[in-house]
Amino acid sequence: MYFYRQCPQGHYPYTIQPGDTLNYIAFRLEKSVSRIIGANPGIDPYNLRVGQVICIPACPPNHRTVIIQTGDTLYQISQKYGVTIDSILEANPSVDPNYLRVGQRICIPTACAGR
Repeated sequence: MYFYRQCPQGHYPYTIQPGDTLNYIAFRLEKSVSRIIGANPGIDPYNLRVGQVICIPACPPNHRTVIIQTGDTLYQISQKYGVTIDSILEANPSVDPNYLRVGQRICIPTACAGR
C-alpha cells in the first residue's frame, strides 16, 4: 500500500494504474518522459507498481497551469490570460486546438509587459 506523496510546487501527484508505462503516462498527460523522470529521482521506469505515486511536472518556468473547463476555447483562454493562441500552442505542442478535453491541463505562458 502506498501513501500520499507530497509533490513539490509546480507538480501534481499521479497514481500508477494497471497497464501504465512511463511512455503511456507521458502520452496521456501530454508530458515528456524525460521531464517525468527528472521530477522523480530514483524512479525505475521499468518497474512501476500499481498504486505507486509519482510527481508529474505541471508546466515549465514562466508558465501557469490551467485546467480546461466546459466550454473553454483557446481563444477565450488567450484573452483571459493576455497571451496569443500561438504561444499557448507552442507551450503545448501535443494539444489539438479543436479538441480540448474538460479536465485537461495545459500550460499558459506568463504574459510579459511590452508585448
